Amino acid sequence: MEILTQKNAAPPSSNYLLEFWRKFQRNRMGLVGLGMLTAIILVAVFAPLIAPHVPGSSLTIGVSDIYKPPSAEHLFGTDDAGADVFSNFIHGARVSLTVGFFAAFISIFIGGLLGIVAGFFGGRVENFIMRFTDVMLVIPELPLMVVIIALTKPSLLNIIFVIGLLGWTTTARMVRSQTLAVKSRKFVLRARAIGSGKAHIIRRHILPLVMPILVVQAVLVVSLAVLNESTLSFLGLGDPTTLSWGQMLNYAFGRGAMSTGAWWALVFPGFGIVWVVLGLTLLGQGLEQVFNPRLDTHHLMPGRPVVTSEAGVKPVKPGTLLDVQNLSINYVTEGKPPARAVENISFTLKEGELLGLVGESGCGKTTLMLALLRLLPSAGQIVGGKVFFSGRDLTALGEEEMNEVRWSGISIVFQGAMNALNPVRTVGDQIAEAIIQHVPTFPRDKISARVTELLDLVGIAADHKDHFPHQYSGGMRQRAMIAMALACNPQVIIADEPTTALDVMIQAQILELLDELRRKLGLAVVFVTHDLGIVAEMCDHVLVMYGGVTAEYADVDIIYNEPRHPYTQELLKAFPDLTKPKKKLSSIPGYPPRLDALPAGCRFAPRCPAAFERCHIEEPALHRIGANGHLASCHLIAEKR
Repeated sequence: MEILTQKNAAPPSSNYLLEFWRKFQRNRMGLVGLGMLTAIILVAVFAPLIAPHVPGSSLTIGVSDIYKPPSAEHLFGTDDAGADVFSNFIHGARVSLTVGFFAAFISIFIGGLLGIVAGFFGGRVENFIMRFTDVMLVIPELPLMVVIIALTKPSLLNIIFVIGLLGWTTTARMVRSQTLAVKSRKFVLRARAIGSGKAHIIRRHILPLVMPILVVQAVLVVSLAVLNESTLSFLGLGDPTTLSWGQMLNYAFGRGAMSTGAWWALVFPGFGIVWVVLGLTLLGQGLEQVFNPRLDTHHLMPGRPVVTSEAGVKPVKPGTLLDVQNLSINYVTEGKPPARAVENISFTLKEGELLGLVGESGCGKTTLMLALLRLLPSAGQIVGGKVFFSGRDLTALGEEEMNEVRWSGISIVFQGAMNALNPVRTVGDQIAEAIIQHVPTFPRDKISARVTELLDLVGIAADHKDHFPHQYSGGMRQRAMIAMALACNPQVIIADEPTTALDVMIQAQILELLDELRRKLGLAVVFVTHDLGIVAEMCDHVLVMYGGVTAEYADVDIIYNEPRHPYTQELLKAFPDLTKPKKKLSSIPGYPPRLDALPAGCRFAPRCPAAFERCHIEEPALHRIGANGHLASCHLIAEKR
């Protein structure tokens, strides 16, 4: 048995912290917040060294020292007792921060514990904890604090415990929600299957994924604790033996600072509170963006500007409905090389044609389709090429102009109908929404009839119009998505794997429906699929993609009878042929390349059975084969000429 050892490897925790710090350094908001918080903490820690006067000392103070304005001797002026406001401010930071951090620790511990227990164990335990949490949320937090502090001795320890014991409710609800989400993941089921106990699952699988939320929430709870302590002290319920920023405000406001014009006695402690709360808020927002980068990459975020270039643009041929020319798309992540998801893809689509787009998962098919409608997430960027629809370049249109094209000119049937339909709105209402958005002059009294007509067109009875998505079967949901795509009479429909997760009989019905609608309404369809059988039966042309580039593009008959790219040939070998029942199926070894770490040369070369030296060095050009529009990107074509 061979034992592998790795010397001088950094521990995983060290690597994780270094990676976290590297990401955090790129977040300006978080860095500003961290800097603000670090500055005030250092001031509090070294208060005895920084403060020029001892707080509370009155040996050398006279009547003339009361409410002196800021000067070289007293940078922040003096208060009603003649004490130096700057020294009080620095020492007051100690008390305010101490209350904030300790109270926040108590709140986070209680909220995190209750949230994990409620989310993981469920049942009566969850019901009891969450109903108790709801009751605590209903009770106003600050008035309850005032009552409890007023009925007990107003000491610093009491204030910390009261703020901590009453500030856990929001944390509990957030942690419970995250725990429920993590508990349903497959790796938790796997941990249970291997015999892991509940404590082990919570410690090793639940807690690590809940911890980022707890860290962010802890930072924000500290700011709330500082505000609550300041409020209690301002109301006269602070510890009279200590001096915090809230206590300074209480003394200044109650002892005539406003009437005497001593603004500095109020402004500086108030500034300290704002500084800490603002710093903690910025830090919390920064941490949230680092821990959850998806916040800035969803489809509702503004997209990146299109990089336009007029080079290589060809005139659109007459009769062409959709003409995609050399379209390239990158996913851009700060601090990382761009992921070249799609590169120099071209195809045309005429009225009534059906184009099949095939390739393995991760080859850029869905990205390409989203780019046609300019629906890429914010990290996605069109970096080259043109998309002409009815003669208009979609890459040059603004958002308002694109909204006119979407659904009225080009619509899409998304993969996974259950996720594409809003679960809390009826199917009929969602179909009507598309009509109202794009045809605002459509008579409102006729919308219901139009929805019924669309559902009838796809084979759904009118009485299902007011049902919710969960009341539909999988096939009905997919039919409803097709009805929605037809709502505004588009010329082109993009079907992004519309038969995913459906059984064979339902798949056949959906495919038959799409083909019937295409012929009946004259639609042009781009059909994204993994199923080569569907392509052979339905499509006119086929675009085979691999690693974001065109592997082969031709008529469907040529693709099946005369494939020239090794990737196309290997795909066909992996597809069962009913006319050759004894034919052995073969699989393609390996996986598609990572789009942010593409191999040199041909992207299929590491998996290609026919690869030679040139394939690993030089990226192949797209060669034209014959006069029938057959294109393939392979060095073997050039070698055989």
